[in-house]
Amino acid sequence: MRQASQVLALTAHALRHIPQRLGNALVIVFGIAGVVAVLIPVLAMYRGFGTTIRADARADRAIVLSQAETTEYNSSLSRDSVAIISSAPGVRHDARGEPLVSAEVVLPAPVSRGRDHSDVNVTLRGVGPRYFDIRPELKLIAGRMYRAGTHELLAGAAASSQFDGLRMGDRVHLQGGDWTVVGTFAGGSGSRQSELLADAQTVMSAYKLDSFNSVTAELEAPRVLGDFETALSADTRLSVAVRSEPEYLAQASADVDRLLRFVVYAIGSIMSLGAAVAALNATYSAVRARAVETATLKALGFQSSSVALAVLIEALLLSLAGAAIGTSLACAAFGGAMISTLGGALFDSQLVYSLTVTPHLVGSTTLLACTLGLVGGLVPAIRAARANIAVALHEK
Repeated sequence: MRQASQVLALTAHALRHIPQRLGNALVIVFGIAGVVAVLIPVLAMYRGFGTTIRADARADRAIVLSQAETTEYNSSLSRDSVAIISSAPGVRHDARGEPLVSAEVVLPAPVSRGRDHSDVNVTLRGVGPRYFDIRPELKLIAGRMYRAGTHELLAGAAASSQFDGLRMGDRVHLQGGDWTVVGTFAGGSGSRQSELLADAQTVMSAYKLDSFNSVTAELEAPRVLGDFETALSADTRLSVAVRSEPEYLAQASADVDRLLRFVVYAIGSIMSLGAAVAALNATYSAVRARAVETATLKALGFQSSSVALAVLIEALLLSLAGAAIGTSLACAAFGGAMISTLGGALFDSQLVYSLTVTPHLVGSTTLLACTLGLVGGLVPAIRAARANIAVALHEK
């Protein structure tokens, strides 16, 4: 009998008799299902955060901060510095010859989370009049623009969906009194949709500020970033750092990204180890219970390698069943869900993003499930391949 036929026959026989050892099979299936059901949302959170951060990035936009600072929150730029930056070579101008720059301030705005009404912060960003020209991906989808000099806000669509009091007509209590939400904006699938926008000069007046945190400049092309940076560095009136928007966002989010990556690896490692041990014990118990049967089959001419392969295939199929159950549970519970975590423009502000379960994510966790099943089945497969009829009868 050819080996493939032997493996097929042994595997079919083992699967038909699963009801007789249902407990061992369920340990493998539900152990793997638990790993997959937990890892998918954790991985979706990690990847969703990175995707949302990167979605804002354009290589032809430059972020200017004060020298040696890595985030807007700690940066400080005077009004004179903003004027010098606006006139630097490489900055794109509109049809009227006006530079496309936005001097901005970022502050925490206290709100409550919609799902549990806990107190959190979102980013309040005071922006210049050219903000939406620089960011054409953002569009006003409801209401109207805020008016300069008044306590009016625009709320990002993601923020208004996740936090209380950020819908049209709502009032947010900030410095200087209540600020009214007069419009909602969306677009770009990035972190900006988690923020509140207002006129920068009005925000500075209300908070008694005399400097901006950053300047965003749209460049004529990505290749002029070096010239733009060189010009600003050479100006003795300035002490600034220039980064492309992708570079800035990657650097500013690095701490949160590392934390989320650590969580993924920690949870994945612990749960994977537990599932592998459970699969090993369950498969070993099943092989031991069938020791006499396995030894008899070998005595009848079945090859040791065929026996080992059949055990591994059984473990693999049970792992695939667990992966399917875990994936279904994760998709039903978390697929497309919107969450908010720390990671906005400010250290303690919320960033809203979705948990998207992608085919690549499902494929990765399924591959892990198969690996755990094979690892758990390897030692029992070797034991089964070495089964001897005399020893098996003696142990029985």
